[in-house]
Amino acid sequence: MKPLREYVHDRSIRTSALVYFLLAGALSQAPLFNYLGYEFSAAMTIPAALISGIVTIGFVRDDIHMPLSRRAFMPRLGGYFVVHLLLLLIPLVVISANAFVVKNCSFPGGLAYFALLPVCTVLFSVSLGALLAVLFRRARIVFVGLVLLILCQILFITYTEPQLFAYNFILGYFPGITYDETLNGFSTLVAYREFTLVAALLFLILFFLCVRMVWPDYKVYENVQAFRLRRGDAALYVGAFLCIAVLLFGHFFGNVFGFQYSAGDIQEELGGMATTAHFTIFYPREALQGRDLEILKGEAEFHYAVDADRLKEGLRPGEKISVYLYPDAETKRQFIGTSTTNIAKPWRREIHLTLDSFDETFRHEVVHVLARGIGLPIVGASDRMALNEGCAEAIDWQWGRFSPHEYAAALLRDSMLGSPEALFGYTGFATQQGSYAYIVAGSFVRYLIDRYGIASFKEVFPSGQFFAVYGAPLRTLLDDWKGFLRTVDVSSLPPETVRAIFGQQSIFRKTCARVTAERNARGVRAMRVKNYAEAEGEFAASFEDVRTPFALRGLLQSLLNEGKFAEGIALYEQIDGHSLLRLDPGARFLYGDALWLHGDPAQALKIFREIEGMNYSEGYSEGASLRCEIVKEPRLDAALGVYFYGSMRDSAKLALLRELRSYPDSKDAAMYLVAGRLLAKKEYDEAGKAYQEVSTSFGDPVLHYARSMNGGEAFYHAAEFERAKGMFWEAQNFAASSTRVRKIQEWIDRCDFVSAAMD
Repeated sequence: MKPLREYVHDRSIRTSALVYFLLAGALSQAPLFNYLGYEFSAAMTIPAALISGIVTIGFVRDDIHMPLSRRAFMPRLGGYFVVHLLLLLIPLVVISANAFVVKNCSFPGGLAYFALLPVCTVLFSVSLGALLAVLFRRARIVFVGLVLLILCQILFITYTEPQLFAYNFILGYFPGITYDETLNGFSTLVAYREFTLVAALLFLILFFLCVRMVWPDYKVYENVQAFRLRRGDAALYVGAFLCIAVLLFGHFFGNVFGFQYSAGDIQEELGGMATTAHFTIFYPREALQGRDLEILKGEAEFHYAVDADRLKEGLRPGEKISVYLYPDAETKRQFIGTSTTNIAKPWRREIHLTLDSFDETFRHEVVHVLARGIGLPIVGASDRMALNEGCAEAIDWQWGRFSPHEYAAALLRDSMLGSPEALFGYTGFATQQGSYAYIVAGSFVRYLIDRYGIASFKEVFPSGQFFAVYGAPLRTLLDDWKGFLRTVDVSSLPPETVRAIFGQQSIFRKTCARVTAERNARGVRAMRVKNYAEAEGEFAASFEDVRTPFALRGLLQSLLNEGKFAEGIALYEQIDGHSLLRLDPGARFLYGDALWLHGDPAQALKIFREIEGMNYSEGYSEGASLRCEIVKEPRLDAALGVYFYGSMRDSAKLALLRELRSYPDSKDAAMYLVAGRLLAKKEYDEAGKAYQEVSTSFGDPVLHYARSMNGGEAFYHAAEFERAKGMFWEAQNFAASSTRVRKIQEWIDRCDFVSAAMD
């Protein structure tokens, strides 16, 4: 092995050291990449691959013409590895030192990613570079080409297969462009990197088989003529054969390891398949059967009809959209790499979503597939993410309690609209907070469609040539849109609600986003199995690292389930009054429950009325209104604390509700809770009847509206369409906004459409 001091004076080594230092310094200033974690480690893999491979080729070229035996190359190769691993200490030290400026919540976890990503890549690239230096005259060009080809495997897999993620010999792991803050299983990455090391070993074996026999300056036929089976090489040939066998096994059984899944793998896992005029639906056979499946098929066609009419685009004869419905988020994450994001791949005419998110997101995803006809070739989409998502939002036009125009107008009113022009660049949308980006893009696109027509928007959609289509630059169009927003009535949207929805940070601005998300996920899993002490520990650690609304809600939920009401109150009240955490309706709701269960119903009632007044969402408004009925009624106040946070069995809870239904003063609230339980258990017909039994004695119109809508949806899913329409018509009496009226009318139209489809 050549002394290390000789490498220090090598010009290529000094240049490499400088490049590593500058790259690490630049990344230390970039959000999400500025601490030792997955993102920094992944970003270092490509420069590490190029530097280590190219420099190694130079080393081999210097050594190959020296009078060295094959055995003498072993320490030489060891020197190559040592030098390049030592060079990796430069970015590691730089980013570690950055921890004095930027918080790093899990340094050991970051070290593990660094070892699995750039370190393994260097071992792979040094081995590949050494082999290529023996085989090719222009080895550096061949090496760079191979590195690019290996990286293109990521594009190939994510384009040709359903999954968003990809495992790769150079990058290690690509998680896909999603809104998930947690990454796929660490153990799967460890297994894949073991195959990477096997590939590196194969290159080394081939190097020793070729060195001193194959020369880069010779022509191919000359090297073929010179090649001989050398005595003592049997072990090398056996080793090469075993390495190739292991790599082939990993390739053909990638689905066993979790590296890669085909559409067939997913279809086999789900088990069920149904077809409609425009869809082939793959669904979990055990979770969706009979009437529920028939209703879903009718709904799919209803949403298609709405989208096709609004976008003026449809499928060609014989084409169908493949819809994959997963039973839960974890199954979806396993197969396509995301649990929180529902996706469409327009070029594959493919949609992936969970069964319980169908109502909320299916129509949005169908728009993406239908927009394939107006998008760029190959991908069937716009090159601007804001136009892709803005189009889907504008056509779908069902976001929440208010319309996208109302939310955007409230952002403008409260000086939170920022610079929407940045959204329509190539990367601006992805770096913004999710709800802000979707709402602003959706409102602006809907404005363009309403003012200039769908045909003009379809022209601008592929590449955002606003001036060429509309005769005005984007900035002018945005100014006109803002003028329109000033005419939208947003008096029902309090500023605190706007801050609560849109004030959160994107993943690029969060501290320790990956680490805290993993802790929160562990807390959720502990909560599901009612291990509240473990959940408290996970959420407390997450909240200590970074004070996020999710961690706060999880910690409060854990404390209340453990009966630690005073601790929950103290936790919430210690938060600064101007913090966004105090505005989170989920945290406020749990704080109200803590006050109620700790014996302060008057203060709890005040909190619940404040939540109701926020108009944050239909669910929170309904829940807060119902809590007000419970807290102010003595019999309910005394009985239902243990119902929500006690250890009662389901049978005991139902017995308690039956008892409460026997008293006039608690009958309606108890029946409302019974109906909600039946709806959650998907006993739709009984749930609808229970909602009908709830009288209209509630003083709050919020509960009247929620009761009618819930009852209508229950009867709809029970295929009792006329009874459902009756409940929806009743809800119109309590619809306080035009947005609600449109929502109700759409439910009525859906009833008629699905009823006709099933007949």
